Amino acid sequence: MMSDSQIPLSMSIPSQPPSSMPILTPLPIPPLISMPTPSIPNTDVKDIARFIYLNLYSNKKENQKKAIKTFYDVNAVFEDPILIVESHDKIINQFLLLSSLLSIIPDIQSITDSEIAGNHHLVCIDSIIKFQSPLLFPCLRLPCLRLIFGKNNKFSEITMRILTRLEFNEQQKIVRHEDIWSLKDLVESLPIVGFLYADVARKFNAMVTGCAVIAAKEVAHALEEWNI
Repeated sequence: MMSDSQIPLSMSIPSQPPSSMPILTPLPIPPLISMPTPSIPNTDVKDIARFIYLNLYSNKKENQKKAIKTFYDVNAVFEDPILIVESHDKIINQFLLLSSLLSIIPDIQSITDSEIAGNHHLVCIDSIIKFQSPLLFPCLRLPCLRLIFGKNNKFSEITMRILTRLEFNEQQKIVRHEDIWSLKDLVESLPIVGFLYADVARKFNAMVTGCAVIAAKEVAHALEEWNI
């Protein structure tokens, strides 16, 4: 039996773990993919424009806000054939309204870049965008209506070709955003209205114009015969 003087006051802990205990190694941390920002030197302006475009023409509202606040000048102007607005908040409201009503599917066809006056860059994006209506009119995707309007249900889809012009200043901030599209394409894409416009109204106008030309020729011929 050990005396009190022989009882060790402390226990020593081995510096090396027992061979039977597995040694855990930390998992590697995947590299973070950072969002391109105007502060990065030598950043391709076309890559920035593509990134902005795909975030704006989407249904991700937070991405829309972040893209505009990050890459647009505070006095930036947005313009299309219908309206023109200025400042971050007003531009954000335009895209938030569009993404709240329709599902947006962009398809970029080409991107070009050119240098203009004032060391500004003009990036032109040619794209085809599909606007679908399940967000506002989910009933249009019912099976019964698909049977009536066809397999692809074009009644609830609008396809438009849009040319976007983004003007970047020296700080790679957008000072002007212009969307160019045809009112004719928009009208022809609208359900029912497009059919009436393309197959009825335009043909009727052509017929009326033809009749008017014939009538004018007959009147002119009659006046010549009467020596008037």
